[in-house]
Amino acid sequence: MAPASTSAYENVRAAIADKGSDARVEVNQRALIDKILARYASAGAVYRELLQNSNDAEATTAEIIISTSKENSTPLHNTASSSASININSSKETVTQVIYRNNGHPFRPQDWARLRKIAEGNPDETKVGAFGVGAYTMFSICEEPLVVSGKRGEEEAMAFFWKGDGLWTKTGKAPPGIVNISATLSNEKDENNWTSFILPSRDPYPLPDLVEFGQFLTAALTFTQCLANIKVYVNQTLQLDINKTILESHTIATPKASSWWKNDGALISSSTGMFVLGKGSDLTQTSVQMTVSLRKDVSNPDSAMETSTVRARYASAMVKTKIPPDVEKRIIRVTKKNPPKELTVQIFLDAANHDEDDESLTIKRNTKFNLNKLANIGTKQSMASKITDSFSPTPGSGRIFIGFRTSQTTGFGVHLAAPLMPTVEREAIDFVDPALREFNSSLLEVAGILMRLALEHEMNRIGMLWEENAEERKQWEISREEEKRKQKEKDESNTKSGGNAAAASSGAKDTDNDNDSIAGSLFGFASYMARGFKSTVVEAIKTVPEILGEDDETTELLNPRDDRPLSMEERDAIVLMKAFCARPSTPDDLVGQYLAKGFSRCLPSQTPPVLTMDGVVRGKDARLCHHGLEAFGVPNVVRRVVHENAKEYHSMVAGCPRLNINDLIMSLREQVLEEAMLIRFLKWWPKFCRIDNGVERFGIRLKEAVRYQTNSENASPKKQTEKEEEPEVVQVNRLESILYYTDRKFPDGLPLPETTFSPSLQKRIGQRTLENNFYRDWWSVLPFEIWTSFIVYHSCMTKGLYPENTIRRMSIVAISKHFDSLERKGRYLELLAPIKDSPFLPCDTDGTDSNTTTALKCPSELYLASSDLSAFEGCGDFHKVAKSLTKEGVSEEFLLAMGVRKTISMDFLFGHLDTLKWNENPKPLINYLLNADLSRQDLLKLRSTCYLPAENDRSSLYAPSDLYLKNDELKIFPFVKFLQWNSSEGMPSAHREFLIKLGLRVDPPLSSIMTFMERESSKTAEARDHETHGAALRYLTSRLGPSGLYESDFKHYRHFKFLPCIRQDLETGEVVNEMQSPSA
Repeated sequence: MAPASTSAYENVRAAIADKGSDARVEVNQRALIDKILARYASAGAVYRELLQNSNDAEATTAEIIISTSKENSTPLHNTASSSASININSSKETVTQVIYRNNGHPFRPQDWARLRKIAEGNPDETKVGAFGVGAYTMFSICEEPLVVSGKRGEEEAMAFFWKGDGLWTKTGKAPPGIVNISATLSNEKDENNWTSFILPSRDPYPLPDLVEFGQFLTAALTFTQCLANIKVYVNQTLQLDINKTILESHTIATPKASSWWKNDGALISSSTGMFVLGKGSDLTQTSVQMTVSLRKDVSNPDSAMETSTVRARYASAMVKTKIPPDVEKRIIRVTKKNPPKELTVQIFLDAANHDEDDESLTIKRNTKFNLNKLANIGTKQSMASKITDSFSPTPGSGRIFIGFRTSQTTGFGVHLAAPLMPTVEREAIDFVDPALREFNSSLLEVAGILMRLALEHEMNRIGMLWEENAEERKQWEISREEEKRKQKEKDESNTKSGGNAAAASSGAKDTDNDNDSIAGSLFGFASYMARGFKSTVVEAIKTVPEILGEDDETTELLNPRDDRPLSMEERDAIVLMKAFCARPSTPDDLVGQYLAKGFSRCLPSQTPPVLTMDGVVRGKDARLCHHGLEAFGVPNVVRRVVHENAKEYHSMVAGCPRLNINDLIMSLREQVLEEAMLIRFLKWWPKFCRIDNGVERFGIRLKEAVRYQTNSENASPKKQTEKEEEPEVVQVNRLESILYYTDRKFPDGLPLPETTFSPSLQKRIGQRTLENNFYRDWWSVLPFEIWTSFIVYHSCMTKGLYPENTIRRMSIVAISKHFDSLERKGRYLELLAPIKDSPFLPCDTDGTDSNTTTALKCPSELYLASSDLSAFEGCGDFHKVAKSLTKEGVSEEFLLAMGVRKTISMDFLFGHLDTLKWNENPKPLINYLLNADLSRQDLLKLRSTCYLPAENDRSSLYAPSDLYLKNDELKIFPFVKFLQWNSSEGMPSAHREFLIKLGLRVDPPLSSIMTFMERESSKTAEARDHETHGAALRYLTSRLGPSGLYESDFKHYRHFKFLPCIRQDLETGEVVNEMQSPSA
């Protein structure tokens, strides 16, 4: 059963059809046109529509002929005139009439017919016009326009006029030469077929500012396929002439590092499949030149014309369509024409000079670089250059061109021309109608793909040029380094300056997953376009000095000076990458999102390319400068000045990670640092650690990775020979082998272990740097014991070479001073053991200090310089330590500890007693020994050796313990031998004590006395020497008693019978003399 509403509808219609009256719907044409014009709110809309029609008519030239008057100079404020006015000119001239004409195809009958109809657009699917209302923008400045078109001499005219609120036309044959007469222009050679629009001003309005008008017209020529020249006349005088010339057009070649055009990873279709990019020659790049000539003074027809030129590059692609039937049907209903089977998408890449032969673009070696044609920083521009400069969009301000420029931005610094479906006024893209939304979003996605492919191609071209010009940059760097070296030498000779610390906060942590970073950068970029951003970017390309900051040491270490002028390739890359520094598109942010979606989908597995100091690489493989890491040869680093001028591109689009310690470690493992770079590295690391928290933990790994070579010192110049010199062998050192540095107390000029910084390198690095706390795990002050362990095996101490005399002496002095400073010297002497038997001590020969190799002796072969050896003259050669060593600070204590003698050896002494004639008179010998510094071994030898003469005995020599000091009391003992001492004055007490110390006896032992007495006692009374026995008994008894010498030992001899006794026999009364023991 049909719904009730449907039945009512059919019933009512049937009733009206039978009995109702017919009436045509009427249109208030004036009101309709006014309402249509209200949608065209943008400045210059009438010129935009006329220029679009000219391009559709395949016109190559358009002329705008303006007539002005000084009458009625006060402008009338009405909204309609805004469609023609660009800006109020400072003069009082007002526009009374405008003739716009083009040399395209003359109007055909169907064109005249469409001109009389509103909302009947161009049915040609390749043309932009769809709604048929653009021509009516003429009514924004003119009440009744006049259109003249046709072959030359056969022109037809159509005049519009009003009857009340109805718009009427009259068409007829135009008078001969009507257009030229109307414009009062004389050009006898003009054979063009002109289509002219004569527009008398409804209300005179101010003459447009020709600079701003020129910028508008220049933008109108951005994507025109045919229209290439626009002339503006004011009162019959040419004031503005804009020419677009195609220089070259070629197929975009496949980048070397990619095979995307062979469908090996690049996606070239929209996600809906509605649009697919063509292949091969369907993708091209075109270079054009825009030339603007503008008269300096509008009011003076005789003033000169000034000219400015700029070059631009475009990329275009033929796109094939596969529109679903249901979508196609809905599009036809809205636009009244079929969607195109194929269409062209164009993007405007940049506008700058790209001529390699242009002298103004070559690298300037001695001047600061500035981009006059791109940034015009701080310079006064000509009016013509202001027009050409506007040709290139600023970042994020690229426009959508639907035929001509709309108010919709792309979000990039890239213009886009595509047959998108616009709103009626062609100022925006229609995203309201579902079918048009699907069409437009898919086409924008394909445009984003084209942007990515064009970017890939251009960066590949830049990369090839970069490689070709590598030698030129290398030579510049060499000359620059030489200049720096000379300047540094000059500065050092004048003054020494230190750096001020400058700290900066550390950034975000680095990531290690490349695949994640690719996806994050590309699809994060699409999200970024959706959510917008708040940061600001420097619009003008910066010169290098603007980025460096203060010129102190810390700033230079953390922000390395990079004053090489920008090369042509770098400037091209900056311009290109700035074009892709995205902003949210306005007024509709969907445009930027769809473009970013296509851009990201094109090569999802590869980040966009960037220009580094090593060439063009993928964003994930490039590295951004970070606190000075870039100074140490890390590959694929983006120059700071390049990054600063395209920050959003490097971070959001290309996803370039910043440099991190792991990058530096890997790079250092693959290179050998020059000495200057090593010094920079060591000065940089502590500063970097202070501003980047947590990085200190990488210190040991970093140290292990560093290899370096030092400058050759004191190298004698090589003789020039005809033969080819052998290549110099460069010694490569590892920083991990360096464990020590010397402190300020360490003597200069001494040899050092390989594990210690060389003095020259340490001086250049600086003591404060080496002592920095961040190096506490890298090295420490060289302990003197470690140095001693090294020096005792050094050639200067072991080989005794003449060239090393100075070093040898300095080393001996240093060792001696350190030895003297120690409280406990035994352990240190153990370290010196290897040289105790080596000839390293210089000695005096013949009383002079010799510098020959034969003047080096082992310590045991030398005597102190202060030793008095005069007593031994004639007994042999004696070598003393050089007196100069003592003057230089070598102590006798050290020399004695090393084995140097203060006295002659006992073996020598004993071997030359006969020569010395000391075997008969020991007094000189004892005098020498008493004053000599005798070792323990010497004393032992003196105690055990037989070298002393006995009194009245020349048969042999005796040891000190075999002899007695002369004492009359001891003469009674025949076993006592006295020391021969020829002196009437007796023996001095010092000699006496020294001899006793050596073992010379004062009292005979009790055992000898008791043996002597027992032997005497055993004799018969007649044979016994009673006097001697009595003297011996008195000597013994005098040394007995509580404090007697022999008291303690006498108990062992109580059974000896040595006491003379008288015994009387009681029976016989006989008295008997006999010997008895004390115990009897």
